[in-house]
Amino acid sequence: MNRGVDHAPIFYDDSDRIEFGQRLADIHDRFGVDIHAYCLMDNHFHLLVHCPEAGLSAAMQRLTSLYTRHVNDRLGRDGPLMRGRFHSKLVDDESYLVLVCRYIHRNPLDRVDVDDVAAYRWSSHRTYLGHRSRPPWMQTSTVLGRFGGDVDAFDAFVRSDAVPGSRCWSAGEIAGLLGVAEHVVGEHAMMSGIHAGGLARTVTLLALDRIGGCSDADLLVGLDMPSASALRAARWRACTAVDADPELAAVVGMLISVVAVGVGERDGMFAGGLTPGERVTR
Repeated sequence: MNRGVDHAPIFYDDSDRIEFGQRLADIHDRFGVDIHAYCLMDNHFHLLVHCPEAGLSAAMQRLTSLYTRHVNDRLGRDGPLMRGRFHSKLVDDESYLVLVCRYIHRNPLDRVDVDDVAAYRWSSHRTYLGHRSRPPWMQTSTVLGRFGGDVDAFDAFVRSDAVPGSRCWSAGEIAGLLGVAEHVVGEHAMMSGIHAGGLARTVTLLALDRIGGCSDADLLVGLDMPSASALRAARWRACTAVDADPELAAVVGMLISVVAVGVGERDGMFAGGLTPGERVTR
């Protein structure tokens, strides 16, 4: 993901978003980059990509530099368009994969004029639903395969606002949630300019405290913590942090909204796992 300099727009009209799509086709052809999900907002973008031949940095450098040249030439502006190097997280867990895809497709709901993920033209959700043709650089089978190829089940998963039930979270699920928290915190830091530091674990603890349904034993393993006393200390620090920083509560809410799916949906969502060859980068 990346955003505009000083939070300024990077997409000024639909022609810019179309051009960005053409640049995605270019890095697919040149670097073999597959796009599994995308969302183009006014001042930032999200991509879920797989680089089987490596070269992510080179691909992103080409993507953003050629797109910046397009915008500068069209608007008669000069200088950088993006804030700097892109922000990325490695996705190597199935729970993280589907949750990040859900997060990307729900991003437009932050806009006051969008209340339906399928109504937003500039994300890949409509492609997943078959409402538009799938371009060669776009891959949907990896994510849909986690839903048995059932498009309706995937759509319901993305749309659901239900809070998770009391089913226990396993250590593996908690680790996946921590990965999503790292992404949510990273985006919040990128957009607000704050220092993320070690907030992901704090946000994960606060979210799980609100959601419920996990044991201390699984928390220790899922969060890679050395002892029960370390977990108690982390909980105390988390509660102190959210009291001191109201913005942190909003970040916790963002994380909960990402994983806000029904119990039955979670059962299917977390089944199985990714092999090293299937790793996908956000």
